[in-house]
Amino acid sequence: MALVALLSLALLQTPPAQAPAAQPPPPTPTAAPTNCSAPEHRQFDFWVGDWDVVPNGAPPQPGRNPARNTITKIQDGCVLAENWRAPTNTGQSFNIYDRSRGQWHQTWVDNGGGLHEYWGRREGANMVFYGSTPAQSDPAVRIQVRLTFFDLGDGKVRQFSERLNADGTWSVNYDLLYTRRAP
Repeated sequence: MALVALLSLALLQTPPAQAPAAQPPPPTPTAAPTNCSAPEHRQFDFWVGDWDVVPNGAPPQPGRNPARNTITKIQDGCVLAENWRAPTNTGQSFNIYDRSRGQWHQTWVDNGGGLHEYWGRREGANMVFYGSTPAQSDPAVRIQVRLTFFDLGDGKVRQFSERLNADGTWSVNYDLLYTRRAP
């Protein structure tokens, strides 16, 4: 009996076995928060797509393929990436709305070693950039350029480039018409 009493007393003084502490469930993965959800970041979305590009107003040239330009959204929709392919040149640009400046920025590079840099903003229904590009006659000289994208609706965009002359007037560099390619 004394042995039973001692065992009972020992059991009463021994803390009960505890179950291991439950581990918290692993965090549920969520999409990275985007800082590009404001309407300003969507202002240039009309340019996103796969396009055939020809000189604006030029008659069709049988047997000659148009240039092709593909603009996609990358980096969680914060950047528009352009991939240009034409018979004589290729190039790419990256376009982003810079919240700190309240402006759009475009950097263009091409297979001829060209570097074009532009800053711009939405003006009405158009996206207008100003910047500098290498001069055709002397790549060491940079010229001031205005680049306007017109959202024409109905699957069309016009890209109109002008250069600033010494007298303060603008001259046409090029005038392109984009037509959305059929899926």
